[in-house]
Amino acid sequence: MAKKLIHPVTVGAVLREAGGSVDIDRAVAGAMREGDSLGGIVECRADGLPAGLGEPFFDSVESLLSHLIFSIPGIKGIEFGAGFACAVMRGSAYNDRIISKTGETETNNSGGINGGVTNGNQLVFRAAVRPTASISKTQRFMDMETGAHHELSLPGRHDACFALRIPVIVEAAAVVVIADLMLLEQKVSRIQR
Repeated sequence: MAKKLIHPVTVGAVLREAGGSVDIDRAVAGAMREGDSLGGIVECRADGLPAGLGEPFFDSVESLLSHLIFSIPGIKGIEFGAGFACAVMRGSAYNDRIISKTGETETNNSGGINGGVTNGNQLVFRAAVRPTASISKTQRFMDMETGAHHELSLPGRHDACFALRIPVIVEAAAVVVIADLMLLEQKVSRIQR
């Protein structure tokens, strides 16, 4: 329903890497052979967003998206546009130079958001998903009652990378936030039956 409300805005999320590798199938297969697990990076993009959604402080687009994305179990980080890479960039390299009267920019280091408000460019963010905790590989743990150290191996089927199933959830969360923002600004489409 929310996707119909935000039309013609489109939102899509994909798993970009697992365990630091873009060869996701191979990385997951290797972790499975070893009885281990991997985390991953999910990237979400929204095209066609109008400029002006969000607020510059408490209800910034980043704040609203982060709030909902962090409610997904296993999400441990989020970045927008250039994200953490901006910490080593100079302002002259980071700043998104406007190249058209429509607000199009040469780069999108800000991820489609300036000052907490959408700028009309593509919204881009990435979420870090932790590795699955329950694994077959033997691990050391401490018994909290006795203080004794033991080895633990959990037999059975375990997810080698539950990040494989996270993109559709991240996408749905982003659509809900965008729909809410567009409803607030009365920029929603009429739903066709």
